[in-house]
Amino acid sequence: MALRLLSKTHSLVRLGVLTGALVTPTLSGCSGSKEPWETTYPVSGVVTYKGTPVANADISFFPKDESFPDSVRPKAKSTTDGTFVISTYGSGDGAPAGNYKVTIVRHEIAVSKDTIVAKPNDLPNKYSKRDTTDLEVQVVSSPNDLAPFELR
Repeated sequence: MALRLLSKTHSLVRLGVLTGALVTPTLSGCSGSKEPWETTYPVSGVVTYKGTPVANADISFFPKDESFPDSVRPKAKSTTDGTFVISTYGSGDGAPAGNYKVTIVRHEIAVSKDTIVAKPNDLPNKYSKRDTTDLEVQVVSSPNDLAPFELR
């Protein structure tokens, strides 16, 4: 009986060593590499409409690379002088390197009878959808100070 128990224990130890030898290289191969959309680079810019800075505009970047997951949507809100800083995963962290279509909308917020109401987009509609916008940017693997988005 003791011999059988020892034999089973020895077999389990060999199985554990074999399993560890097979699994360890597989796991170590995955842990060091990042997907291209996991690293972000600083991105900033300015939005104007007919030469005037646009405050409170919502700027969204849509990756042209279809391998990026839907959750990768860099975005920003412009300040009173029209400037913005893009965020993807955290505040102001930038965007992954790549090519993007850019949408820009602005909805004035009003209070009506104790209810907050968003008014319709007051910028040209062509910039509101990724299918109709002609705004495109390339984010490179270094800080990006974009050319102004001059809406007309």
